[in-house]
Amino acid sequence: MIEFSGDFESEHPPAELWHYFTDPGILAQCAPGCDHIEQESDSELSATVSVGVGSVKPTFDVDMVVVEADRPHKLVMNAGGDASRNSFEAVAEMTLEEREDGGTHATWHAETAVSGLIASLGQRALGSVADRLVSNFFADLEALADEGVPAESKISEKPDAAASLDE
Repeated sequence: MIEFSGDFESEHPPAELWHYFTDPGILAQCAPGCDHIEQESDSELSATVSVGVGSVKPTFDVDMVVVEADRPHKLVMNAGGDASRNSFEAVAEMTLEEREDGGTHATWHAETAVSGLIASLGQRALGSVADRLVSNFFADLEALADEGVPAESKISEKPDAAASLDE
């Protein structure tokens, strides 16, 4: 199991950012290597994502399930993906806290298990790539919010906590 965590500061309030973090169209624009994100239900999404780690550049078919959504404070997702000779499973959690100035301090944590060729590159290489991808994601999301690009939450605020990727 590999763990990643970090934080992000925004001038936008949590209630506004929530729409960006829960709009599949916005997520597809911000997620590096993401070809598209489709909403399958109120709490399920699917995507195609290409990730390059060194010479290994798999394209994953990803399924995501929102297992907790406490608008606008907390979002927890399970995700899993398969690619040729590679796979991963992850749990990601993000919390949004309003700062005194009305902006947002976001913290995130993810635990992931990877297998296949990509796993052979090791935690250090994966961690470096993950840090870069997450930084790019938050920078792109903040830029869209700064530009006032419309975002609409499409995720249920009461997802089925029992939902899993196995269903």
